[in-house]
Amino acid sequence: MIEKPKISIIAAMSQNRAIGFKGSLPWPEPIPVDWEHLEKVTKGKKMIMGRKSYEDKHRVSSEAGNFVLSSQDDLELEDNFTHAKSLEEALELCQNEEEIFVIGGEGVFEAALPKCTTLYLTKVLQGFKGDTFFPEFEHLGFQVEKIKRFEVSEQSPYPMEIITYRKA
Repeated sequence: MIEKPKISIIAAMSQNRAIGFKGSLPWPEPIPVDWEHLEKVTKGKKMIMGRKSYEDKHRVSSEAGNFVLSSQDDLELEDNFTHAKSLEEALELCQNEEEIFVIGGEGVFEAALPKCTTLYLTKVLQGFKGDTFFPEFEHLGFQVEKIKRFEVSEQSPYPMEIITYRKA
């Protein structure tokens, strides 16, 4: 197992754990306070995502570099995106990085959670229709380090929490 980089996950899910619906977010538009947090936490760090997350119209990416996981051999990607066949391959390509962020989707989160040391999770405190969900992780030994609560406002159209978990 690779000791470096430190693997962190950043994700947003609804109260019913939905992270996506029909290839995009379960809520109509990105939530400003959530995107501001994502940009602050991931600044200067490389990202790993699945192909469907790459194809999302609300795709997140990093100027530092991005890896798209896909079993497709002929995957065409934009500049600053590198194809990797597996999470392990992407991590090997990042072994000189201090920290790398896994940003989705469901299968990539499932593969990364056991290796992850820090989880930044936005919980939108409302249910949404979804077809992809954030995996159960409570059994993996994560402890809440910090919770920031948001009421409905211009920056947050839903009540929500941004929670930082660390593996004990």
